[in-house]
Amino acid sequence: MFYLTHTYRRLILPLCIAMLAVLAGCGAPSSASDAENTPRTVTQVLTPGQQVAITATDTLKLERVNDSRCRKGAVCVWKGYVSYSFSLIGKNGSSDITLSDSMPGGASSVTVNHLTFTLLDVDPDSPPAMNAAEPTYRVKVKITQNALPR
Repeated sequence: MFYLTHTYRRLILPLCIAMLAVLAGCGAPSSASDAENTPRTVTQVLTPGQQVAITATDTLKLERVNDSRCRKGAVCVWKGYVSYSFSLIGKNGSSDITLSDSMPGGASSVTVNHLTFTLLDVDPDSPPAMNAAEPTYRVKVKITQNALPR
């Protein structure tokens, strides 16, 4: 009996140490390049004309909100849609991005230059009344910096 217990202890201790070493390395990138290639996500809320830096070289600007939805109290032949036009301004120029969860052929998520832009929330989320002033739109966008290809 003593022999089994002694052998058991001799095998368990090295096994536990090896498992702890493996687990300790699971949470951290193994090098600086791995840390740079780990996807990073931020959330931004923008109003028309506002721009924010999203990386060291890229800026996102909400150019305009295109709201063709039928206003409350109006009689319309179609319900319309709302879309959000952005510019991604970087060191190599700019790219146009349009996000919409209701525009025909539109998408609520778009990837450009290893950055994924996803429409999360908008305010107001319904069209204004027929004679109301144009609302101040606020658009919440999730931006994920995807891993660069190796």
